[in-house]
Amino acid sequence: MMASQLASIGNTKVCRPQRSSSQPVICMFPSRTTILSHQSAVLRSFSLRLGCLWRGVGGASSMALHASHNHKPDGHHQHQRHHQRQARQVHVDQTCLTAGRTVKMTRPRRTMPSGPHQPHTSGTGVVVAVSDAAPPTRLPSSSSSASPSSSSSNIVPTPSSSAIWGWWDSLPSRYRIILGTAVSFVICNLDKVNLSVCIIPMARDYGWSPTTVGLVQSAFFWGYMLCQLPGGYFNSKLGGRRILPAGVLLYSAATGIVPAVAATVPGLCLSRAVVGFGQATAPSAATDIVARAVPPSERARAVTFIFSGFHVGSILGLLAAPWLIAHSGWRSVFITFGALGLVWWLWFEQGIMARITSEEPDFANRLVTDSRKLSAAAVASAPSGGSATATAAAAAAAAAAEPPPLPWRAFLRSTPVRALAYTHFANNWFHYTMLAWLPTYFVDTLSVDLLHASQTALLPPLAGIAAGAAAGSAADALISRGVSVPSVRKLMQNIAFLLPTVLLVAACTPEVADNSNATVAAITVALGVSSCSLAGLFCTHQDMSPKYAPILLGLTNTTAAIPGVLGVASVGYLFERTQSWEVALFLPSAFFMVTAAAAYTLWGHNEPIDFDAADNSPFSWESRLQALRRGMAGLMDSGAVEQERTEDDGALAGVVRRVQDLLSGLRRGGAGGEKDHRE
Repeated sequence: MMASQLASIGNTKVCRPQRSSSQPVICMFPSRTTILSHQSAVLRSFSLRLGCLWRGVGGASSMALHASHNHKPDGHHQHQRHHQRQARQVHVDQTCLTAGRTVKMTRPRRTMPSGPHQPHTSGTGVVVAVSDAAPPTRLPSSSSSASPSSSSSNIVPTPSSSAIWGWWDSLPSRYRIILGTAVSFVICNLDKVNLSVCIIPMARDYGWSPTTVGLVQSAFFWGYMLCQLPGGYFNSKLGGRRILPAGVLLYSAATGIVPAVAATVPGLCLSRAVVGFGQATAPSAATDIVARAVPPSERARAVTFIFSGFHVGSILGLLAAPWLIAHSGWRSVFITFGALGLVWWLWFEQGIMARITSEEPDFANRLVTDSRKLSAAAVASAPSGGSATATAAAAAAAAAAEPPPLPWRAFLRSTPVRALAYTHFANNWFHYTMLAWLPTYFVDTLSVDLLHASQTALLPPLAGIAAGAAAGSAADALISRGVSVPSVRKLMQNIAFLLPTVLLVAACTPEVADNSNATVAAITVALGVSSCSLAGLFCTHQDMSPKYAPILLGLTNTTAAIPGVLGVASVGYLFERTQSWEVALFLPSAFFMVTAAAAYTLWGHNEPIDFDAADNSPFSWESRLQALRRGMAGLMDSGAVEQERTEDDGALAGVVRRVQDLLSGLRRGGAGGEKDHRE
């Protein structure tokens, strides 16, 4: 019967059979005259046909993205995929209405039943028919038949927001949070690097010396160092998901008010200190989020992706700041960058966290629970790993118990923690001094203007992004292949320190120092390779203790903030005294990186440490300090008693003296009266 139906249609063509089809796909067209007469109608329907195909393409791409991430969709995504599969299996006939013509596009089901009234197709074959009948006054609903002679048709679907944003909806919750955190790091470095560019016209306007410039740039790190330990504590207690947005709002507001306070050095230093105070919460907040939401097998990539936001922020800042200065002045830089923080806060809270809270309340609750109440399995697990029921039960049982006291003394006694703190110090000395002084260095040595100096300063962050991504992927790949975690972390950290040291020493030689291209290349590669620390140093806190990772990062970052205060200012001081960038900028960083590489290799530790079971007893100096405090308190108490006694004795003696004076006065008065009487 199908053969007779096909024979009755003029000008039937048989197309090439597809690989997945055992029979040819039949493409039926009307006569050539009809095609030519209705060519314009078919062309006008082209855009609507693309719309008809969009749903299928969007759904397929979304499912492909799910498969690429290799994760199990949550309940919401399963529900959405279920409806998309139903749409592909049932609504296979899609009809698009154009002016005067009806174009019907039929896409076969995944498994189409063969029958006498239905051509057999498979795979992705398409049967297209252009009807000669007059268009209906309305588009009726489609029947289940896929026959080209069927008179029923489908309503034209419009691309839905779930199809357009299917790539975003398909991302697991932890990936959306990681992306939002990375964007906050972009804004973080925008607000940090802006002063490195604006300081040049600001110093020219206000007549600042290099020492004053160094003082102003180091003011950021006053607040940054002050908030490290409190930031780590509150991130652990309240969750990095809460502290991170609060910090963004704080330092964005402080950035926006810089034009109003820049005329006075103390006011500018105070505003920059507040910026540092707000940004101090960002690294420990990111560490807390990664420790709670990301499994160990993905941590290196997550950390490198998030902290690469620093490099992206440097690139965008060095590109945008000179353009804004040239067109609107340096004040516009601070106002624009400060406003971006508010935009990010709205997107993170309303676009990411509000949805996660409504769809995955257990996961959202884990992000804000005191980490000391979470079991080790609950903190280290990821949404896609392990039994959700068992994890939730363990987290609920741990949350019911009282959190243990923070083992501060165990942290300070730990040799691996002290080695990690010095490693962090050396890493930040290199990055902070180079970030603060690199544009000025290029202006001074390359004899270029501010715009070209900033563009040249883009090269190290670009190299850092590439090196960080490669290091993170390589580290996770090595760990997946069975290489021990300590070996991988120490390998990456030694690469991050030793190769840049060689390049910095080379930049001090006349052969490289006198060649501007060689100097720029050496600095670019040195800063880029140093980003391998993201797969070494910055993963060590989570390796040591996912439970106390934000507090450990706050502790090591306290020492690592010292280079921001002393290092940045010392570069300006040394350059003013020596007029040598090699002595002021390169050699100190080389010294610290070599010694830190040795300390991390010898005493670094990348395996879990139970700090709750470690020695948290008071130090010997604490007992002596307490004895001294008690002795001082006793002396003060005895002194107070003696003073009171002295005051009482003095008061009594005063009364006695007054009585004696009164009596002596009476005696003198009596003697005088007797003398007068005799006379």
